[in-house]
Amino acid sequence: MRILRLKRLYLPALSILAVVLLLLILISISTYRNLERQEKTVLTFVHQQGLAILHTLEAGARSGMVMNKWGKDSIGNLIFETGKDENIAYVYLIDSQGTVVHHSNPSFGGMSSAWRPQLDDENPVQSRVRKLTNGTQVYDLAKRFSPHQSLFMNHGPKEMMRPGNDMSSHQHSDNIIVLGLKMTAFEAARRSDIHHAVVMAAILVALGSGALFFIFVIQNYYLVDRTLEQTRDYTRQVVANMANGLLSIGPEGRIRSYNLLALELLGLKEAAVDGMDLKSVIDFKETGIDATLSGCQPVLEREFLHRQKSGALMPMTLSVTSILDEKQTCTGAVIVLRDLREIKKLEEKIRHSEKLAAIGELAAGVAHEIRNPLSSIKGFARFLAHSLSDRTQEKEYAEIMVKEVDRINSVVNDLLTFARPLEPELAPTDVLELAEHTVRLVETDARSRDIKIRRKINPDLKRFLLDANQITQALLNLMLNALQEVDNGGVIDVGADVNESGTRLNIWVEDNGPGIPQDKKKKIFDHFFTTREKGTGLGLAIVHKIVENHRGEIRVESPLSGNTRGCRFTMTLPVASPETQSSNKGRT
Repeated sequence: MRILRLKRLYLPALSILAVVLLLLILISISTYRNLERQEKTVLTFVHQQGLAILHTLEAGARSGMVMNKWGKDSIGNLIFETGKDENIAYVYLIDSQGTVVHHSNPSFGGMSSAWRPQLDDENPVQSRVRKLTNGTQVYDLAKRFSPHQSLFMNHGPKEMMRPGNDMSSHQHSDNIIVLGLKMTAFEAARRSDIHHAVVMAAILVALGSGALFFIFVIQNYYLVDRTLEQTRDYTRQVVANMANGLLSIGPEGRIRSYNLLALELLGLKEAAVDGMDLKSVIDFKETGIDATLSGCQPVLEREFLHRQKSGALMPMTLSVTSILDEKQTCTGAVIVLRDLREIKKLEEKIRHSEKLAAIGELAAGVAHEIRNPLSSIKGFARFLAHSLSDRTQEKEYAEIMVKEVDRINSVVNDLLTFARPLEPELAPTDVLELAEHTVRLVETDARSRDIKIRRKINPDLKRFLLDANQITQALLNLMLNALQEVDNGGVIDVGADVNESGTRLNIWVEDNGPGIPQDKKKKIFDHFFTTREKGTGLGLAIVHKIVENHRGEIRVESPLSGNTRGCRFTMTLPVASPETQSSNKGRT
């Protein structure tokens, strides 16, 4: 009986213990399998993400080669910039000898790589998971780095031999690029998942086998859902923070996914873009998207000019890569858009610099070849004018010759002034004295035409660091321009003042002349543009260049506010007082 009682006493406990142990075993096995599945999912995602980054590196290198702007250090800079991403542990390129050619950490350049992946046609990619010395888990992905292959297929060997193409980057087909992705976030998520599993197991033990199993199912669903959500968030962050616009389309050409930069470049609104037929925005045939969707033919950096709905023209490049399923059937395409506005601005600056260089060469030739003969002609003309003092008409002709020679010399001087380097020599300058001196230079001409010059110069102006000669020349050009525009009896205002912070000096010349036509306001600072028959078109261009070399800006207002006539030129110069300059030097 005692034995029977003991059995009855301990049997429920043993049964409960057995159930609990069974449940714990089941939970342990299930949790392990879940974590194993989760790890496979994470590794698959990281592998795909790593391949995407490596393909992006190749695409960047390929784009640089195509644009003929690829230098010997460009691949190193590309790898260095890629390695700045917080999710990337390192990126490096090794040659066939196992030497690190380029590394995101420049201190590792030239060292021998500890890992030498063996890649071939059957195994084009190798990967591994390892821990760094600091305990960080890293997923290594190795792939052959050969951006030149597509370039040869699309452009041919002859185009690759054009000047500007860096052929050194095309000679190392055995180079291997290695990418290390941090798995810190996934490790934290895994630890958190294990913690949740233990807590849920305790709850399951407390509630019983049925409740335990039910909660375990919920837990399993939660873990899988959270992993998927993390994957989706990571992908969204990568796409959203890309430096280029990104679109994906289906085989029919409808938009499936995008980032905001792509919408900005195309001039589209996010609310109306889902499912939109991209053919209504971009010409598929002209850009080559049709060829990609139908024949899986990639498009590499094709430049085109897109007109947005607002009418604005957007210069950009377009790259298209097909999306293939397991049967190698095209199921869509990925489109990468790159903004070319800054590049176009740089090209415009280069063209402007080339024009200035040509003007410099012209001015030097003119000064050398014309000035000496002009001096001789002027001397002979003055001699004739003196010799023909008793012959009025002939003397007048000689004096006209002298004036025309002076006019030609003035043109030559303007050319030399505009073409020669104008790097300002800053020195403490009394702006009030400078302005008064300039006014005195033109006051005689103004009085002869009954033109009134009014001074509106702040008498409390301090001394500022300026190039006095250049600013005097600029102010003189503006005043001479005003004298030529106003009628007899007109008014010219000359003013100078500083802003509230005392860091920007404003110097202006205002007149009550007829003003500047609206269609010519954008051209008045262009060299050789003039509205006068005897003008050289260099006066305002010289002013613009002087102000630009002082790191300032010049603005024109015409007509004046509340009037239909008049014109006002304002030079705004960033300046510092000599006292401020001295104190700053003392701090350094």
